Amino acid sequence: MLNRHSRNKGKQASLSLFIAVILTMATVAIGENAIGSIFPTAVATNAPSPSSSDSSIVAAVITITENAEGNTVFKPETTNITRGAEIFVGNNSSSPQSITSGTGPDDPLSGKLFNTGVIKSKEYSEFVTANLNPGTYPIYSSTNPLVKGSIVVQK
Repeated sequence: MLNRHSRNKGKQASLSLFIAVILTMATVAIGENAIGSIFPTAVATNAPSPSSSDSSIVAAVITITENAEGNTVFKPETTNITRGAEIFVGNNSSSPQSITSGTGPDDPLSGKLFNTGVIKSKEYSEFVTANLNPGTYPIYSSTNPLVKGSIVVQK
């Protein structure tokens, strides 16, 4: 059984990790002048509760946002990650989006490897790459199949 001090240390570590992820997202979003628009909502309504059973490490952040032309894009378009690590996905666009495995809705493997489900505007999701072997995996948004990118899983 953990004493109160040990539990608080675990909560502090989880909070520190969450803050680090938010700061990473801010760094990614700065180029689009989007800093601040996703973060108050994410912190206020979607802050993950600390969990001692979650052993994955947030190793990458993908921000869904709009580019200068107003098109929805994944930032970065290609994400490199180590197998088993966690990807944090923040939807900073003005519409619901997802990150779904596959080249599009007609791909027979669409959503079979991973799918965040629809992420509302200004909210976020996470997924772990434990079931992915090293390689390149195409991704798209199920609500807007023109939004495409890839995840590269390394050893």
